[in-house]
Amino acid sequence: MPVVPLGVALLCAGSQYLAVYSCFFLGVPPQKFMPEATRYLGRFMFLTFQSNCILTLYYSVALLACIISSPQLDTVIMKGYPLAFALALFLTSAYYGLDHFNPEQIKRRKVLVKSYPYIHYDVHFQHGLAAPFMLFYTFCISPLAYRPSANWWVLGYLMYYLFQTHVNKFVTGFWPYPIIDDLERAGGAFARNAFFVTLTLIFVGLGRLSLLAI
Repeated sequence: MPVVPLGVALLCAGSQYLAVYSCFFLGVPPQKFMPEATRYLGRFMFLTFQSNCILTLYYSVALLACIISSPQLDTVIMKGYPLAFALALFLTSAYYGLDHFNPEQIKRRKVLVKSYPYIHYDVHFQHGLAAPFMLFYTFCISPLAYRPSANWWVLGYLMYYLFQTHVNKFVTGFWPYPIIDDLERAGGAFARNAFFVTLTLIFVGLGRLSLLAI
């Protein structure tokens, strides 16, 4: 029995295909607003882009598992579920809580909208769909589906992303998000590191919550 019904997998995959389409065709290329910070990694510097890529792959595998009825894929899907859940909920909540209303980001959008008129739609497509569709997906998971007992992928992925972020800062001199610069100006390295610790705790907590939600 598939992890979720075919229609659910199709809707969730469709939401991610829209997010990825929006990134490439409605959004602003990163070299236009952060050319120095993204000169090595491009879009891959951003947690948003990585999250949407992972969620797109996740839902695509779920859709494939529905079509070919593969118990092996079903197990893989559920093992990856805590990471997908954490990424989706964090992507939406962190964006609207930390980034969307940041004064620096508001100024950027006001300047860029002249050349990229769909930017205000793009930011919502890339960030606003993830959490609602993941909650919908979670609600529809079959009671017979395999239940993962740990969420090591969540911590492992976050450690990788923080490592990438610090390496990119070292070679370019820039953080990926203005909130980190704001914290450094206000409280120095202590405030910045406290933010990363808090981020880790929240992210791992979301992974744990995913195990309780099914």
